[in-house]
Amino acid sequence: MVDTTRPAPAPTLGRLALLRRWAAFYLHCLIAVAVTLSLPLHRRWIDRLAGWWYRRLLRILGMTLEVNGTLGDSAALLVSNHVAWTDIIVYGALAQPAFISKAEVAKWPLVGAVARATQTVFLERGAFKTEDATTRIAARLAAGRSVMLFPEATTSAALVPRRFHARLFASVAGGTHRVQPLAIHYLPDDGDDTRHHRDAPWVGDAPLGGHLKALMRVPAMTVRVTVCPALDAEENSRSALAEHSRLAVARALTVREPLIESYTVAPASLRA
Repeated sequence: MVDTTRPAPAPTLGRLALLRRWAAFYLHCLIAVAVTLSLPLHRRWIDRLAGWWYRRLLRILGMTLEVNGTLGDSAALLVSNHVAWTDIIVYGALAQPAFISKAEVAKWPLVGAVARATQTVFLERGAFKTEDATTRIAARLAAGRSVMLFPEATTSAALVPRRFHARLFASVAGGTHRVQPLAIHYLPDDGDDTRHHRDAPWVGDAPLGGHLKALMRVPAMTVRVTVCPALDAEENSRSALAEHSRLAVARALTVREPLIESYTVAPASLRA
């Protein structure tokens, strides 16, 4: 008698397709190295180059980006739940914002140079460094650049986000720039949208290399980003902005209802 209680094995790429994907990945990384080494020649186009690079990397990983809603044109503090390092690729492809990162990243080979070129805000450890970070975030926004914040300050496999830390919301609280909550959801192959795809979360002390290898074996994955209603920062404190953002993201991830506007960007249409 066949045991029907055991879940079907997850589909994986065949050997030849996997080799092709790895080859494309390494070639794409070499392009990043070349751009970084010759940065003075094309610094004015770095945002467009970064957007293309992120979109191409999504295609290499077999990820389809599905966007529900529309981002505004003006600069905003973008806030989202945090599932894995691939969130940066997704949001880089979608909006090319300046990211907020721990200070150690600035010293990493290649990654640090790219982060500095794309105006990443590096966050130093210590309570007294927060004011400096909020000042730099405000400066990016004033210059017309959206800034991406993951207020959980860690990654999580849970669908409902953890508490959003409020301190960096001080960069917009009481000001004119809006706060734009975004919800990211890596959809499972079986259609069960009450959880993330089994291979998507990167949490705890899991090695980056192991997580990348698992992702490379996945034939295709849909990543859904929901644009939640924007928040008026002028009328809210930083703690109120943090909690309202978390609730908006949680609702987008757990409440099943039709959205007014949506569009899909499939891997095949992500132009090189």
